[in-house]
Amino acid sequence: MRALVADDHPLVVDALTQYLREIDPGAEVLGATDMGGALALLAAGGAFDLILLNFHMPGMENLEGLRQARDACSKVPVVMIGGSARLQDMLAALDQGAAGVIPKDYTRIAIIKALELILAGEPHVPARLLGGAGGLREASTPYSAGGQAQQNGPLATLNAREREVLALLSEGLSNADIGTALAMTANGANHHLKNIYRKLGVRKRTQAMAVFFEDRRRPA
Repeated sequence: MRALVADDHPLVVDALTQYLREIDPGAEVLGATDMGGALALLAAGGAFDLILLNFHMPGMENLEGLRQARDACSKVPVVMIGGSARLQDMLAALDQGAAGVIPKDYTRIAIIKALELILAGEPHVPARLLGGAGGLREASTPYSAGGQAQQNGPLATLNAREREVLALLSEGLSNADIGTALAMTANGANHHLKNIYRKLGVRKRTQAMAVFFEDRRRPA
């Protein structure tokens, strides 16, 4: 894997580099501290498999950096990383073609799982955008947990707790982590997941997540 990580905090670049090397020990990771440096690395040539960009680093300018990165490497997944990104900024990034949004307050495991999902060709949307447990909701968007898309879609058969479990599953959390987040045991989370699989007509986690993301993209 060859990846570009651009963030104005060097420690974040170092941490993300380490996470990528946990996924692929042979990964070549190039770092930049601003959008100008990132674009220079993209222009220097060579294929990339993944691009990670900070929402607020110098040169991003209201997601202009995202558009420039996508113009430079249209077939490469671009992921937005943010610690204090606003809800509308996250949604705007997804609307403009970002392959995913990863908040900096994710745990190491959650970040790695999200990156693995994106590298496998699946989008990653934080549960807080999808109305997960304690998450933010924006009913006017197709990523919301409310509205017609959910009421009439495949998730309509799930109860409120199952929707919370599925939203956390979408962040790459393990059964134990889901249980901790929802104040239940790992076995309790596993029980809910079995019911979710049965109701959605799927057999594994990735299939359930695919249904989840597809449902969120249905027009309201």
